[in-house]
Amino acid sequence: MNWNADLNRREFLWTIGSLSAMAAMGGVNFLFSGDNRVAAAGKGARVSVGWLNRDETSNVLFKSMIEKATDFSWLKKGDKVLVKLALNSGNPNPSTSDPWSLDCLLKILNERGAKTYVGDQSGVRNVYWTAAGQQRGSSRAFCKATGMLDIIEANGATPVFFEERGYDSYIKTSPAGAHHWKNPLQVTSFVNEVDHIIYLTRLGSHGFADITSGMKIGVGFLREDSRRELHQGGDNFYAMYEEINEVPEIKSKLRLSVSAGRKVMSLIGPDAGYILEPYGAPIFASENLMAHEIFAYAFLQYCREYMTPKDATNEAIGSGTLWEIQKNRTARNRGFLKYVWNLSEDQVPPIPVWQPGDIYKHPAIANYIKLNQQENTQFAVTEINENPDSIARGYLQRQLKV
Repeated sequence: MNWNADLNRREFLWTIGSLSAMAAMGGVNFLFSGDNRVAAAGKGARVSVGWLNRDETSNVLFKSMIEKATDFSWLKKGDKVLVKLALNSGNPNPSTSDPWSLDCLLKILNERGAKTYVGDQSGVRNVYWTAAGQQRGSSRAFCKATGMLDIIEANGATPVFFEERGYDSYIKTSPAGAHHWKNPLQVTSFVNEVDHIIYLTRLGSHGFADITSGMKIGVGFLREDSRRELHQGGDNFYAMYEEINEVPEIKSKLRLSVSAGRKVMSLIGPDAGYILEPYGAPIFASENLMAHEIFAYAFLQYCREYMTPKDATNEAIGSGTLWEIQKNRTARNRGFLKYVWNLSEDQVPPIPVWQPGDIYKHPAIANYIKLNQQENTQFAVTEINENPDSIARGYLQRQLKV
């Protein structure tokens, strides 16, 4: 494909109605109990999407997609930009961020004169550093295993792994306004050392949250004790992980969320599950976290319904179909907390099972919409080129309620 020629003549725009109109049609439930809403200025809710054929890459398409998502008016030469990875483990994409996308993104930031940092703190099952000095696992080693550390260094960026800064290098903070956290969050102090944050997410399923995309990636900012509180959140689990993005030190600096769906883990996750490679693979970005999330969720649902067999299994998971295990969240969360913190079952409230359906009603997405007063937000999907999978286009439009 001649990308340079093709991108100059193709662009498709889906204009999606306001969320309040969707609520009137039964698409979104905005009835929340008691909490005062937090006023927040909504960003332009536009998702920019490019489509790749299977096994295809294009730096030209990636750059065009990013530049349609943001005009970079927020970035000055010399500004410090943290690219926040999804690095729960050392397993390759789609368990973690896409290395090719990281390379493209860093090249774009370098062209614009940014001083770039890239990093994360892996999940506590794999990286567990405590106040008592216990250390298990290394985010740096996992980043190396995925191939992303070499890309970071080749592009002249600085790798940052939050646990290496020490257990006391975290700051206490809380989401603005009403929220579901009982205690202040312990967030890496590195967020105060940069001017801007970009999320480079994975597009895939999560065993507890159902989806891992932009809203859950903030867990990597937390110290292990705040992660424990999150996993003990019970009914509030979904809202709590979304509210990490609402703390002022992160919210005021989050500029862009970026994803690639060249490989998708459609069930279980994040470290193991059913993996597929879509015929038409999206690369997409948005300045609006909610807009990015719902597009990611719509495509994940497409992968589940059209490309994931109902008897899907995976040797890494064990017996039973992955569809059955996907619903068993409380038992798996209790096993997780028993392993990491030696907590008993009565110390771990049940996590409600969110059964995928109307993506606007996912508890994390609904919580974001409420807190940011985005019920009346209108947003749009701009396709840089045509999706080679014609079935996917109609499905996505139905999911997004175009």
